[in-house]
Amino acid sequence: MPDPTRKTLSATETPVLFGASPYLTRWMLLRRFIHGDEFANPEHNRMNWGTRMQPLLLQQAADDLHLKVTPNATDTYRRRGLLGCTRDAEVFCPDRGPGTLECKCVFDYGVWMEAWGGGKSPPRHVEIQTQQQMIVGDISKDRGPFKWGVIAVWVCGDMKYFERQPIPDLWVAINNEAVRFFADVDAKREGDPIGEPIERPLLDKLFAPKPGLTLDLSTRPDAEELTNQVKLMQHHGEVANSNEKEKKRIEAQVRAIIGNAETAKLLGGVEVRATRVDKQGHTVKPHSYTQIRTFVPEAQ
Repeated sequence: MPDPTRKTLSATETPVLFGASPYLTRWMLLRRFIHGDEFANPEHNRMNWGTRMQPLLLQQAADDLHLKVTPNATDTYRRRGLLGCTRDAEVFCPDRGPGTLECKCVFDYGVWMEAWGGGKSPPRHVEIQTQQQMIVGDISKDRGPFKWGVIAVWVCGDMKYFERQPIPDLWVAINNEAVRFFADVDAKREGDPIGEPIERPLLDKLFAPKPGLTLDLSTRPDAEELTNQVKLMQHHGEVANSNEKEKKRIEAQVRAIIGNAETAKLLGGVEVRATRVDKQGHTVKPHSYTQIRTFVPEAQ
């Protein structure tokens, strides 16, 4: 969970500073710290199951690794300098003293092979998250940073463990990036969106198309590349069984570029048109979003 005071970066937020977060971009994070924008990740079954399974994983890790584990039932947030974390539990090893234990669930082997290297190494954002938990340690008990950590992963019924030691260069980088981030916060330098699909809900919230506003993108240095991307987006939208993920990626990129324009003109008569759509909320909560459509002349 993030720091409600917005005075520190949580362990799940810091991977953003290294372009490693699957949940946020730097622009989104700066929006949160500068303007108070909140981004609730939509819940889904796997996330719910992961939360429900956490007590079982903690107990299994305690049994397997011979640790004293006290679950963080109250979601206590620890702070040290500009960094913070909400650990899954307080962990004590008779030989090594206090440390950190991070629990994860992987529900299919495809994710295990791709994101976790089949057990060779944890994903970058999980490594950074665990290293930050070690950095934070427990200042409330006059303890320094922790000297060890464990990532416990439930993989389709099996428990896997990654023993972690401090990575000094990464600790320096984390602290340096935190200083740079808060300098941007103090100066209110939020930067620009980068057009990742995860930015779409915030982009739709901030930039409603203004009727009649046309943006000429044909003079951009990357106009040719962007025009080809828009053509590709239309292709993915028209062809059955096409790459929906790739379509959403390009759509988010274009959405970030056009801002609140209703129409954007590209090379060769290619256009992007944005329309505000209001859902009345018969089967879902009332909400608004921006629909992106493309126009590519047949001669193209």
